[in-house]
Amino acid sequence: MRAKPKLAVYWTGGCGGCDVSFLELGPSLLDVLSRVEIVFWPALVDTKRADLESLPPRSIAVTLVNGTLRTEENVEMVHLLREKSELLVAFGACAHLGGVPGLANLASREEILRQVTGDGFQPAPPPGGDAADAPPELLPQARPLSAEVAVDYVVPGCPPMPSLIGPFFDALLSGDLPAPGHVFAQDQALCKECPRTREDRKLTRVVRPHEIVPEPTQCLLDQGMVCLGPVTRGGCGAACPKAAMPCTGCVGPTPEAGDPALAMIAALGSLVRAGDEGPAAFEAEDKILNALVDPLGTFYKYSLPAYVRARRAR
Repeated sequence: MRAKPKLAVYWTGGCGGCDVSFLELGPSLLDVLSRVEIVFWPALVDTKRADLESLPPRSIAVTLVNGTLRTEENVEMVHLLREKSELLVAFGACAHLGGVPGLANLASREEILRQVTGDGFQPAPPPGGDAADAPPELLPQARPLSAEVAVDYVVPGCPPMPSLIGPFFDALLSGDLPAPGHVFAQDQALCKECPRTREDRKLTRVVRPHEIVPEPTQCLLDQGMVCLGPVTRGGCGAACPKAAMPCTGCVGPTPEAGDPALAMIAALGSLVRAGDEGPAAFEAEDKILNALVDPLGTFYKYSLPAYVRARRAR
């Protein structure tokens, strides 16, 4: 009788939503858990780092890592998990692209600590002066998993939805995995699966979700909301647009889009001008797009560490 594949799940710098997302598989989660052996999953079972260290190299069939890399301990652990695992998966937007915590890269490590703790804060010395008891050192910047170790597959989303998690486990447990590097989402844009009707209207305003009650069947982008559906992978079933909320890009950009911010800015610029040229058209474009609040947080909400490397200029 073939042994069950060994599974590990690890949480670095994140909110914990990716661990909870497994519950959304519903009854099929019980089937998955019955077909794997959990050897390391701190959020679910009482396993320690020493237990992981005692395992032979590549003895874990697959490890799912969620969260952005934010501390030296995170880096140590993902290197250890990479050594012990045949397959390493970036699970969720933080591990995939840096995620929402990656927006902290707009400030330096020192600025973050001062903002959180106040100017007079000094870290307490470890008990007895033992460096091993000191808290983990913050990295200068948050990083996606692939910036530190080789990643075999990506299950994206914030958090991943059942429509993205299910195909991964189906492929894993059937032994029919795609070529390494595969992202378990669609290559086509989310707009392809969105039920809203798009007319490619000329964009005459930019509004935030709380400022209007959107028409129930019309494209949110046509109504002035900055919806990243045109540059974001499908696979989630357009869950947010169906609920009258614009896509914020958690599944990551399509292969054609590349940098999501540059692709979306180009799309918005073309919709604002819609064939108009000349100084007046560009003035109108500036006026409309200047109404956009927090451009970096809008276009790079989940992907700043993956696409913007430089620290904010002082």
